Amino acid sequence: MFHRPEERKELLFHVRRGNSILMEGVRRVGKTWLIKQFAEDLRADGWTAILCDVEGMSQEADFLRHLCQQIEQQELLMDRVKGRGAQLLNQLFSKDMSKGWQEALGQMDWSSFAETLVRGLDAREQKTVILVDELALFVMERVKVDATAARNFLYGLRALQQRYKKVQWLFTGSIGLDIIAKREGIGGALVDLKLFPLEPITKEAARAFLEHLAVTGELFRPFTLDEPAFTAFVEQLGWLSPYYLQHVAQEMRPTGAAGAGGRRAATVADVHAAFDAMLAPERRTYFVTWEEHLSKNFPAQEAAEMRRLLDECSREAGGEQFDTLFARLVTASPGLERRALRDRLSVLVTDGYLSEISGTEVPRFAFRSGLLRRYWQRYHAA
Repeated sequence: MFHRPEERKELLFHVRRGNSILMEGVRRVGKTWLIKQFAEDLRADGWTAILCDVEGMSQEADFLRHLCQQIEQQELLMDRVKGRGAQLLNQLFSKDMSKGWQEALGQMDWSSFAETLVRGLDAREQKTVILVDELALFVMERVKVDATAARNFLYGLRALQQRYKKVQWLFTGSIGLDIIAKREGIGGALVDLKLFPLEPITKEAARAFLEHLAVTGELFRPFTLDEPAFTAFVEQLGWLSPYYLQHVAQEMRPTGAAGAGGRRAATVADVHAAFDAMLAPERRTYFVTWEEHLSKNFPAQEAAEMRRLLDECSREAGGEQFDTLFARLVTASPGLERRALRDRLSVLVTDGYLSEISGTEVPRFAFRSGLLRRYWQRYHAA
């Protein structure tokens, strides 16, 4: 169940119908693992699957070089690419790259070269999916440097999708690419994509995952959980990410009776102790990406306002109302408008920090993960 069979079936359903996909999910929810598994599903179904990871890149040339290299590694195009394209292929893969791509290949028109390769894929009988991990981070980096270049890049990708129908694309992002595009006025570049939000795993899948860890030797102290202990585990974590499920499980020191296979039962008290251990100073590295994301990917003023929102929402497990948040933040940011605050909250919801809790008379914004809320309260909230 934790291998996400339903999500993989749905992704295959969409690409079979010619759709390119934008899969967004919060960090540590398993996007990269999922697209690697989906690539294997595609190959088993007769597709060519090309995986690209663009996290850490900030220039179009870097992205396109990586794309070209990943396509070439399929060893499928040499008989399809002729003329100038063949010349560029020979140049690309016969040069001495020890001094770097730029010196080896000069000012190659990587955009045209990438299109040559995509056109070659489109000419094949076998269909292709190009899976690009963390495109949203790449676009955000480009926006910070040159918003016009980011716009041209996204519309260039859209043009490739429109021209070469036998090549589908799957883009992932741990931040809201749709929110970035809307803010920069380039949302039209995404209108052809099927949106596919990736949620945390279910309670049933979480239980199966914990059992898998215990029986496959992944835990130094394998344990069992009865229903009260498992309920306490879920309530403490809240947001069922495989990453945090595994780390909390590794902190578990079961004190209950030993059962079949010698595994001891973890009590409710053991569960609480494991979560307390996760919040020790030496475990802060498990949460560092949440801290860095705001400062690395948003302007200083926006990041400061989002951190203050998180401070306020961390005070109570039930979160806080919008009007209360606005009243508290506007004192520190006098020019802040209600619309801007809603945008900040939307980003925090999309990026997995908060949930908007409806079903009550006045909606509230609360931390999605009880563990992250406790961490933020302990180490960040004023």
